[in-house]
Amino acid sequence: MGRKIQKDGKIMLYEKYLQTVKEKNSFININLDPALPRQRNNKIIPERFLTKEDAETLLNFCLDIIEQVSDYCCSIKPNTQYFLGGYHILRKLIKKIHDEGMFAILDHKLTDIGSTNDSALFWISDMGFDAFTFSPFAGNIQKTVENAHKKDLGVIVLTLMSNPEAEKMMVDTLVENKPFYLHIADMVKQSQADGCVVGLTGFVKGEYIKNIQEVVGDKVIFLMQGIGPQGGEISKAKYVTNPLVSLGRAVLYAENPREEVKKYHQMLKSIRG
Repeated sequence: MGRKIQKDGKIMLYEKYLQTVKEKNSFININLDPALPRQRNNKIIPERFLTKEDAETLLNFCLDIIEQVSDYCCSIKPNTQYFLGGYHILRKLIKKIHDEGMFAILDHKLTDIGSTNDSALFWISDMGFDAFTFSPFAGNIQKTVENAHKKDLGVIVLTLMSNPEAEKMMVDTLVENKPFYLHIADMVKQSQADGCVVGLTGFVKGEYIKNIQEVVGDKVIFLMQGIGPQGGEISKAKYVTNPLVSLGRAVLYAENPREEVKKYHQMLKSIRG
């Protein structure tokens, strides 16, 4: 097991990433998106974790997942939308994530005016997260990155998302005579943001990923989405210097999450060497 990931002002997200990749020998992130049975009909928390209290159910399931996958993962990414009914349990999950030698990313897709963003930064830092996802559509990237770094928080910007609709918004749409995703990549570079969210699904061509890598440079983390039910191609991770390949429902709701993530771990090793 790796050393605990400590939050201090001397270690930025890139250094945490390098340290954890080395210790875990892994490029895997787990999307922590736990759904209660009454939320939907499938891909739900198994019955054995259910209690009378939703927060306790979420906590028990998530702690079990973190423990099962920790030998094969760098990071865990809870999604805000799944914890609105029990956000207070995130502190306990973050402690477990750090105790297992991983870093914690809040999948929040923050996007708002400066004062509202600053409020979010306060709480994200206060809970103990190491980084968060940020949506560039309202702008404010530069100031958000500056303020986040003052709180030792990494900023991972939605650059080319995995959902099919993103092709029209991020590839076909032009800003300053270039695809919007490349405009975002420029802003990632200029603001010194810590990472890009990039999809691995069908419409995301290898050349797009290479284009982003060329723009942002070699010290930016690529949080790569879409493996599993979305049908993303894990082989596209070979195009970037610092991949962090996300797995979600394919692992969370597997009969044996540990064995499932181990399978992807071995697959990535064969691709990355």
